[in-house]
Amino acid sequence: MTVTRATTVTVARTETTPVTGVPASGRLPVDAFNDHAESVDEPWERDLTQLANRFLAPREQEGGSRSVQGTSTGDSGNVSVLIDGLGDDSVRARRYELALTRREDGSWRIDSARWAQRCHEGRGHQDFSPQPCV
Repeated sequence: MTVTRATTVTVARTETTPVTGVPASGRLPVDAFNDHAESVDEPWERDLTQLANRFLAPREQEGGSRSVQGTSTGDSGNVSVLIDGLGDDSVRARRYELALTRREDGSWRIDSARWAQRCHEGRGHQDFSPQPCV
């Protein structure tokens, strides 16, 4: 059985603080988040999109149009988060891809998380890449 859930949310930008915690490698650390998730028993741990939003909250505070799509098949799941229309003069959009595994208790564990960005036209690459924009 495959379950797909997609949502789109527009977030108002209220701060000019830049995004933090996005390593140049394109890989996001997941161990500390997984340790935290294992130490609690919360409803968000059993919902792909809520878990992704919880994981990305400290990293992604930019406004813009946010689209979240989660898909699960058996004990594996994937979540894709696209934030477009960022209030940055170089970066147009940022995308996050999470791969997850369901634990025995029904909660999800993040196996890997990657990020990439697309630059505004004339400010760098137009494909999603962890490479910086200019």
